[in-house]
Amino acid sequence: MHRVLLKDYNPTKESCTPWNPLFTIAITLASFTVLCLVLILAAYKCHSNIRNYCYLFRLHTLKRKGYIRLNSSEDYEYHAFVVYCDADRKWVHNIFLPKLENEGFKLCIHFRDFDVGVSKTENVDTYLKKCWKIIVIMSNEFAKSEWCQWELEFSQDRRRRQGRNAFLPIMLKTINSKHMISPIRTLLKTTPYVTHQTGVGEDLFWKAVIEGIQKPLGNPPVAV
Repeated sequence: MHRVLLKDYNPTKESCTPWNPLFTIAITLASFTVLCLVLILAAYKCHSNIRNYCYLFRLHTLKRKGYIRLNSSEDYEYHAFVVYCDADRKWVHNIFLPKLENEGFKLCIHFRDFDVGVSKTENVDTYLKKCWKIIVIMSNEFAKSEWCQWELEFSQDRRRRQGRNAFLPIMLKTINSKHMISPIRTLLKTTPYVTHQTGVGEDLFWKAVIEGIQKPLGNPPVAV
């Protein structure tokens, strides 16, 4: 109020009430709490998309740095061998296969490609050798299937010989803790995987799957 004459000074109740510093602290804390809640809610709702973004980001980073050795799928008859349970067959046959085969990939599935009159174990052994990679489509039903567990354990030798890029795990449906068997838990902890998403983020899911199949064998990104 420097140089203001007393006769011109007309104080109001608001101007005479000092601002309490506690108000600033309370507003700051409240804003921070709301921001944290919004971020937590967004992470909960979009965790699948976040995971897929991280997968692609790490893959592109390692490609730029030259950490992934070049390799080719030309020496194999199929791009990938698909491991899935019968309960997920409808999604695999009607959505997954048409989508990827329209992109030019050749996938091997037991329902269509196995030799008639040959045992399943022999067919798995034969056709795994013809496939560049292994795609594992996981769900609660997959975790409960003894046959799928056997296929997963049988194909782990490929991972040990060629590295974790030889595997492309896809989490079709979240597996409950009570169904999380040791081989699957180990696979998820040591191998990058893609989470299925519909609606917002679906394009990102398919992009991650396609790039995961195309990714050369070598040193992969760490699991996210």
